[in-house]
Amino acid sequence: MSVPLARSVTSSAATSNNWRTHASNFYSSQGGGTPGCINLSPAWFMQGHPAPKFHPQVSATLKEVEGRSFCQAMHRPAVLIAAALRVMHPNLYWSSLAAKLALGLWADQNKSNEIGDRLREWPSVFTALAIVCNRRSPMHRDPLSRPQWFDAMTTFGNYGVATIKMPNLGIESVYPAGSMVAGSGRIIRHGLEMADGDRTAWVWYMRDDVHAFVDIPRADYSKYWSLVADCL
Repeated sequence: MSVPLARSVTSSAATSNNWRTHASNFYSSQGGGTPGCINLSPAWFMQGHPAPKFHPQVSATLKEVEGRSFCQAMHRPAVLIAAALRVMHPNLYWSSLAAKLALGLWADQNKSNEIGDRLREWPSVFTALAIVCNRRSPMHRDPLSRPQWFDAMTTFGNYGVATIKMPNLGIESVYPAGSMVAGSGRIIRHGLEMADGDRTAWVWYMRDDVHAFVDIPRADYSKYWSLVADCL
């Protein structure tokens, strides 16, 4: 993934819309890693190509030779994240599974072998994954998801003290390697402060326009008493 990560970093004028890939927010690796931010999805809408005029596409990185091998390599973390989502937000878990099945049927009916193949290889209930290496993350929200949905952020690497902040919840916590944080990226303003070292984050998320395309009912908010009843 080092080549697509390196290609992802931009050096145009910094704006509020391109901070995720702007060079000013990345720092050099101390262990030979490649800073960058790429997004992977077996079926999503390219920027500026919305439905119904356009159809979903496989993300550019997954179209490359490494795409299939990466899908195979991410099976274990994808299963762990799926199990966590099943407990934290069961409605979203089932809704996302239904969306994947519906996308597979659409791909079969429309002879989209590329999407069909990638959906079979894609091991996650989430329909998209951002891989972020050595990036500073200022306070932000994620506007392309739904308020009712959860994103899941996992982190690993060899780095010093990192702090994740969610000011509208009054939360500030250390964020060591091996941590997972889940919540509504659309509602919760969040950011990360780093000390030093190499850190990679995998951020699992979904796109509302994909669920809308296959006409899958959107999951509502996860409610405490529903979770309790589901466990009894």
